Amino acid sequence: MIRPIIAALCLALTLGACQPANPPPTPLPTKEKTIDKVKTEIDKAMQQAQSIRDAEDQPKKGD
Repeated sequence: MIRPIIAALCLALTLGACQPANPPPTPLPTKEKTIDKVKTEIDKAMQQAQSIRDAEDQPKKGD
C-alpha cells in the first residue's frame, strides 16, 4: 500500500527535477510597438478616407 505512494512520489520528484529552474521569459509586445502599430493603421485609414473624399469632391467632367 505504501509502495505505490512512494513510487508515485519518486516519479514526481524525478520529473520535477528535469524541468528548467528558470525558463526564459516569453517576449511580450511592448507598449510602444502596440501603439505604433495602431497609429500606422489609423494613418492608412485616414489617407484612404481622404483620397475617397478628394475623388468625390472633384467636379465631374461634362457637367
